[in-house]
Amino acid sequence: PGVNLPTDHGAMLYWQIISTPDQTSMDSTPFSDQGPTMTEFELVGAITNDRPSGSFRTGWATNETLSTAINSISSSITINLGVSIEHISSIKNIGAIKDNTTHVAKKIAVNLFNFMSSFDDGSGGGGNIVVPKNVFDRWLSRFEAKARVDPNFFMKDQS
Repeated sequence: PGVNLPTDHGAMLYWQIISTPDQTSMDSTPFSDQGPTMTEFELVGAITNDRPSGSFRTGWATNETLSTAINSISSSITINLGVSIEHISSIKNIGAIKDNTTHVAKKIAVNLFNFMSSFDDGSGGGGNIVVPKNVFDRWLSRFEAKARVDPNFFMKDQS
């Protein structure tokens, strides 16, 4: 608070996981030399003087290394946070400064479209989708139930 970045610079924000096996666990032996598992630093977002704060999606819920480490009773987890002061043109080129509102809206719209498309029998012709009258209510109920379990489920790739 109260500190500004240089006018033509911003701060890029990163995170990294380090999972270290517990050397005192029953699984380890004096000859097992399991070192830490380390991920690359991942870009989370950026802040600038024009946008001095933000909410950033880490992707922790879908990170395999973090999930494995959390579920292992014989390892410790370190999460490193990184900050890199960069020229504003570099930050804009990477796309780290963006308004997530449009991105979130598109993800929700795609979720609704895919749900509605699953009911289409092709009888609409000409690129039209024919769906039951209550399809939106059914989608909304399903969406709300999934959101209670995982508030960001719609942000994950549906591949």
